Amino acid sequence: MATVDAKLLAALEPLADPPTLLKALHEQFGARMAVGTSGQLTGGVILALCARAGFKPRVFTNDTGRLFPETLALFDRLEKKFDLSIERFGPDPDILAEMVSKYGEHLFFDSKERQELCCRVRKVLPNDRALRALDVWVTGLRADQSPGRAQTPRLQIIDHQEDGRTRPILKVAPLVDWTEERLRAASKEFGVPVHALLEKKLPGGYYYESLGCVICTTPIGPSEPRRAGRWRWFNASDDKKECGLHGDIPPAGLKDPE
Repeated sequence: MATVDAKLLAALEPLADPPTLLKALHEQFGARMAVGTSGQLTGGVILALCARAGFKPRVFTNDTGRLFPETLALFDRLEKKFDLSIERFGPDPDILAEMVSKYGEHLFFDSKERQELCCRVRKVLPNDRALRALDVWVTGLRADQSPGRAQTPRLQIIDHQEDGRTRPILKVAPLVDWTEERLRAASKEFGVPVHALLEKKLPGGYYYESLGCVICTTPIGPSEPRRAGRWRWFNASDDKKECGLHGDIPPAGLKDPE
């Protein structure tokens, strides 16, 4: 098995073709590589590209307990399409119960800090558990998703904290430079199941773009940025609109946001 270090980055950098890159990673890391998906367009296309490269990847998702029914239905369709199983990682029941007891079910309305706490408990910490078994984390991040993601690297080494030590993990965004139009064309070409909400047309030109949890995800208008529908009540004060999944992963446990 390869070692996650600067030498690996240098060897992978010339592999600009996504299927070639994904196959090389699979050959070197096997089950220590996995695709993380939340039901967006990019995840399904990555699975199709893996299939074109001749292998079935390990796949995981973070089931927050507040996903849209359409998201869960999409996971079933993806499993059938690509003949694989999507590993589900949910929040720790004890940490979740403590958070709800202290701040209520809808704490994300109270402040940005409590929204981040909810995301940490329901999404970031489960993702942290998924990464414990991995050396390579393949994501669907794209540069055109938001200004904050415009400089997303295709390949980067992140420091993963576990059991009091730091371990390097290779984080890969194979479709970082793909556009929405290219993704939709690829989805159609490969027959990839698409999230039902992403195909739903609403009155006034509204539509779903970036998908997360129920309540925290709303449709956006024709002139709004792509992530305007996420935690809409913070639009006037926060233009970053991130859950923390693609930043520093906090330590396990319930940190009081006050």
